[in-house]
Amino acid sequence: MSSECPQLGASLRCDRERVDPPASGASQDPRSDRAIEAGAPGEPLRPPDAPADGVARQLREQAQGAFGELLRGFQSADPQGGDAAAGGSAAGRRRLHAGLVTALMRLILLLYAEARGLLAGAPDGGAPLTRLFEELEAERRGGSDLERRHGAWARVAALSRALEGRGPGGARGGLCDPGAHPSLDGRPWLSDGALHRVLAALLVHDGAPVRYAELEIEHIGTLYEGLIAFDLEVAEGESMALLPSHVVVDLEALLALPGGARLARLEEAADLRLGARLAAGVAAAGSVAELSQALARRASPRQPGRIARGTLYLQPGQLRRRAGSYYTPRDITRHVVERTLSPLLARAGRPPAPDEILSLAVCDPAMGSGAFLVEACRQLAAHLVAAWHRAGATPGPAPEEPPLRRAMALVAERCLYGVDLDPLAVDLARLSLWLVVQDARLPPSFLDAKLRCGDSLIGAERADVGAFPAAAWSRGGPGDAAVERRGRRALSRRAPARRTPALDEGATREELARAEELARAEEAPHDAPERDGDADEAALDAWMALWFWPSDGELAALAPEPATFARYMAAARDPADPRAALSRRIAEERRFLHWELAFPGAFDRPERGFDAVIGNPPWVAYVGRAAQPIAPEVFNLYLRRNPAFHGYRSLHGLFVHRAASLLRPGGRLGLVIPTSVSDLDGYGPTRRAHDALCAVDPDLPSFGSDAFEGVFQPCMGLLSTRLPPASPRPAATAPWPLARSDLDGVSRRLLDRLGALRPLPAALFGERGFQTTAEDAERIRRADVPVPPYTCPIREGTDVGELIARAPRHHVDRAGVKGRFRKDEDWKAVRLLIRQTARYPIVALSDGLPFRNSILAGFCDATWSEFALLCYLNSSPVRWWHYTRHRDAREGMPQVKIAHLRAIPAPPPARADLIGALDALGRELGPANAGLPAEARRHLDGVVASMLEMTEEERICVARWAAATPLPRPDG
Repeated sequence: MSSECPQLGASLRCDRERVDPPASGASQDPRSDRAIEAGAPGEPLRPPDAPADGVARQLREQAQGAFGELLRGFQSADPQGGDAAAGGSAAGRRRLHAGLVTALMRLILLLYAEARGLLAGAPDGGAPLTRLFEELEAERRGGSDLERRHGAWARVAALSRALEGRGPGGARGGLCDPGAHPSLDGRPWLSDGALHRVLAALLVHDGAPVRYAELEIEHIGTLYEGLIAFDLEVAEGESMALLPSHVVVDLEALLALPGGARLARLEEAADLRLGARLAAGVAAAGSVAELSQALARRASPRQPGRIARGTLYLQPGQLRRRAGSYYTPRDITRHVVERTLSPLLARAGRPPAPDEILSLAVCDPAMGSGAFLVEACRQLAAHLVAAWHRAGATPGPAPEEPPLRRAMALVAERCLYGVDLDPLAVDLARLSLWLVVQDARLPPSFLDAKLRCGDSLIGAERADVGAFPAAAWSRGGPGDAAVERRGRRALSRRAPARRTPALDEGATREELARAEELARAEEAPHDAPERDGDADEAALDAWMALWFWPSDGELAALAPEPATFARYMAAARDPADPRAALSRRIAEERRFLHWELAFPGAFDRPERGFDAVIGNPPWVAYVGRAAQPIAPEVFNLYLRRNPAFHGYRSLHGLFVHRAASLLRPGGRLGLVIPTSVSDLDGYGPTRRAHDALCAVDPDLPSFGSDAFEGVFQPCMGLLSTRLPPASPRPAATAPWPLARSDLDGVSRRLLDRLGALRPLPAALFGERGFQTTAEDAERIRRADVPVPPYTCPIREGTDVGELIARAPRHHVDRAGVKGRFRKDEDWKAVRLLIRQTARYPIVALSDGLPFRNSILAGFCDATWSEFALLCYLNSSPVRWWHYTRHRDAREGMPQVKIAHLRAIPAPPPARADLIGALDALGRELGPANAGLPAEARRHLDGVVASMLEMTEEERICVARWAAATPLPRPDG
């Protein structure tokens, strides 16, 4: 991880000072040196930009180029593209994409295994792919026409069987199964020339060998995520891939646009900005050939030349964002895993015994390629080696076997569990653990039963299946009301016997769901044990399938109702029953995962659940500008069965609750999530759902905004402990406490003292800005002077400076937005303009002109004139408080929010007399619209410091902050 994340380094240093390394005894014995090398707790941070990270970045770029070579090789062998291109089959393209990714990842894993000496039994001295490339290179240099030969791929297919590991485990990604993609595996489809180019991309960089031996196994995950970042598309017209983002642009569609619009399309679609000469060539081009010539200097080397109509190509797509998957740097996984496991290993008040370590059950419910499980394996193995040393015995079949290798194999086999929705990612996780264990006696399939493919969020419990899920039908369709009425009647008829309130026809869906819960609770002592014992996978699949039952077609008529629910469940195991067949098909398509049945080792023990749940769940939002689509039936399921799916609805919020619910009492949670979950009001339901189950640690680590390459998103570690069933729960939802390594004692005391003051009146601040839409881009023009119909001046945030309201640089077609634009008197009622896109308040007097929603509105009251408030908000003490108090002012894309302004502390009543001094200063400086001179700044800050009764130490603290935190530039 790079030095751009100082928060993580500070968190780690604090942890080192606070906690002795739990496995420190391992380093006292020379046999345990490998434990430290493998990442034992207490290991110092790797230096920034460690060699392995550089190799991984280099290889990721080259692997993406190899991906293109593989696709072109396939298309050369099958110019029609098989069923992927025929008729524009999206399903065919998905199958081909998965097959190509699988083929390339097999090559990468084989090369990694070669570098680790894990293919010692293979021919060619344990480096068969390297030897194959050398042979092809020698033949190419000797003049052989490799494009006409197809024998080398058969050798690769035979080698792939070294990774084969069939066994139980449900859906497979095909990475370990050479027969998973018949169109690629069943014939020698790739020419020797194409294979040579693929291997060259994977093995050589700038004439030197790629150093696979320096890679960590976690880096394999980032290579995979780089490959799934591309969609497989068919060129509708003659096209071209362009730098800097390797986006493919349809040249024929581009040519159909007028000259100026072509440049806008290139910038919008391909992030390509051209200089004047190239832009003129693009605008003047009269044919596809001329357009291609004008863009030749910006052509991507990954897909050189023009792409013919009907040809398959790789397009940087949205799959990675939709999946929310990003490689987690090892420094973060190490820190989160260590903090999660340390309390478990110290719970007895002494170092753990070997059997105590091996009894732990650790799960990652969204494991991806297994980075967190690999790190847990390393750390627990280091503890196990230390425990063996303390006990004076190291079990193992061979005395000469390194203790750490034996320890890692035992930990992987006994302690680790994982789930992922992506079958190929599951295969990668299995192989990653196999490769890191480095035990040739174990087949790659040895973890099949522990690492499962499935949907961690969609499954049932045995206790669910005894009641008809009426809420499953609440999808907004025409049949909802009738089904719910029947459910209400059935529940109402049974209600008196259970002492639950009768439900009338007007009962809400929430009341119905609550009645179902009460009914199950009433029946549980009598019926549940027998019913639970009969609830096998078929029964749970059948119950869960009702949430996804088709709402139209012939099968819709077979949907069970409350009166027929028992018969439906009884037929769940009948292979001839069409309803049972449908429920099985739905279960396979949706990849239901029933946790109790999937992992009996964790749920059939006295304290049900895992000892630790770790990971980095997908970051996917279902609201806001980055909202991803979600099927109505999935939305309904989440809404009904997961209390975190309210407020800011997100996939990571759902996983927070799911992960907490999987823990046994006393179990530990360790997740990497966006920092905004810790304090934004919209995530209140997520925090409430978590806090009902777990207690957060008092100092959660913040990893900053740049922890993930290519992602500008502040993130944190959520660390907590599952509460006992009878433990009191918090009465209110509070923000989670992030560790603050940036505060000294003076800052902490000042922050606490100001936070205890009453805030400024809420009525002083409000939203007034014009909320623009995408269509408004045609109704607003940037121009210093009005040009009809764009005649109404309108300000935006960058027009607001410190005591300066700059002349508007945009004009709006007011008639075009009629009905949504405020009246003139509304704008004139605003007294202050407050810039929204800033890390602290920047305020100027308003002159009554309209403004966009990147400006917030300030007002006045009997105590606070606009002149006094203008000075108060622009003062350094107030800005310091805002910046220091609000996490989102320091991280990410900063915004001053109404809630922030309404939280600003007002001076104590005893110092309210100084408001008059601010009013006088504001009347002198504000109307001048010329900014805040240095001498006036010192005077202003002194007045406000006196109003807030700040000590000399506190004044110096704020002055230092102000000197180190300059105002933003006028242009942004």
